[in-house]
Amino acid sequence: RLERVHGLVQGYVDDAKCSGAITLIARDGKIVDARTYGYRDVAAKLPLERDSLIYIYSLTKPVIAVLTLMLWEEGRFNLDDPVAQYLPEFKELKVATGPPDAPQLEVARPVTIRHLLTHSSGFSYDWNATPAVAPAYKQVDLPGFPTLPEFARALAGIPLNHQPGDAFLYGHNFDVLGYLIEKLTGQPLETVLQERLCGPLQLRDTFFTIPAEKRSRLATVHRRDAAGGLVPEKPDPVTARARGGNSFPSGCGGLVSTADDYARFAQMLLNRGELDGVRLLAPKTVALMTSDHLKQIKTPTTFMGPAGTYGLGVGVWSAGSGSDSPGSAGRFGWTGFATTYCNIDPVEGTIALVFAQHVPYDEFGLFPRFSTTFYQAILTSWAK
Repeated sequence: RLERVHGLVQGYVDDAKCSGAITLIARDGKIVDARTYGYRDVAAKLPLERDSLIYIYSLTKPVIAVLTLMLWEEGRFNLDDPVAQYLPEFKELKVATGPPDAPQLEVARPVTIRHLLTHSSGFSYDWNATPAVAPAYKQVDLPGFPTLPEFARALAGIPLNHQPGDAFLYGHNFDVLGYLIEKLTGQPLETVLQERLCGPLQLRDTFFTIPAEKRSRLATVHRRDAAGGLVPEKPDPVTARARGGNSFPSGCGGLVSTADDYARFAQMLLNRGELDGVRLLAPKTVALMTSDHLKQIKTPTTFMGPAGTYGLGVGVWSAGSGSDSPGSAGRFGWTGFATTYCNIDPVEGTIALVFAQHVPYDEFGLFPRFSTTFYQAILTSWAK
């Protein structure tokens, strides 16, 4: 039944719905299926390979969440501490209210670290900002700032979309958390990443900036042109940094990784914080991370779909009505802008990844189809 997964993804490549993809499925701590399809560079006819370096975009967020919670476990802060206690740039935030053509500014409640971890701070991106705030976001190319302090000062000057804690709104929260990690540790974010997470987990190909000798393995992000052909997407500052560009390391979406590296990271979470004798988080911390943290917001969200909610850096799903594919209650994970997907299912003991390099995000609905074909291949219960 796994051949249905292979046939599905190969069909996407054959129909030029993506240039290539990698699928990886693990169960009970072992990789049971891994395939590559298509090209990492269509024009040069370079095949996508198992060790190809992939722009994972928002799959960076769970990594930043783990680093943040590791510092929390060390007693560096409380989740409900105001972030301005550590990052003074955010002391005098304002909220935009009133009509878009004549917005009024009012003093914001303090943004807490929990608000950042749950996307309930009021920060957004330029593409999903409210009409009253959108012009300010469009005037500032936030990903283009060369350092995290410069980015933070610019973001702090933009009014919030809503009062902190009132709603879920996807935004620059994990970029702020990246800056927080730098301030608390006194080290660059890349250094913290390598010393505290990649080194202990033996992730040898996960970076904000790729070493020069490895850049030939980097996959190209493609999009379809008007004729239906696949052409390279123009790099933005976040992805240009991977090749040494002058932009800050984005905790929201700046990492490059491989399917095997990310599978090890996911396996650590599935193992409740431990992998191969190395423990990054306590089991209770992973349980907190993967529980519903949106019960307190005033405005319900369907961003994760009717069956989904959000924890601390990961989406969490039930098995109830509204799911777009089969799956166990309590499964968690996230996705990335260039069509990268990670599903971690504690009930079945599985990890399922599909890494394409295509924009717009999941343009042809690969994720729910992949999830369905993955789950239909599970015929025996793993639950203990």
